Amino acid sequence: MKLYIELYFSSEGTPAEVVIKKMKNMGFEPVVGQYDFAKNYNNSDEYANIVKTLSGKLEGTKTRYRLITRKK
Repeated sequence: MKLYIELYFSSEGTPAEVVIKKMKNMGFEPVVGQYDFAKNYNNSDEYANIVKTLSGKLEGTKTRYRLITRKK
């Protein structure tokens, strides 16, 4: 399965280039189109771990995000 993320940056928060680097360091791949990043996962436990890590890494950046899951 695939997890897609839309990011919403704040001019009051962490610069976009810093957030993008954090996303890449977590293994997310930039995508062109409707979503900003994507990452594959295999099961609900892996999904939960990804979301927990994402939340922790973006905490305090004032970056909002939307998660979308799709079958490959």
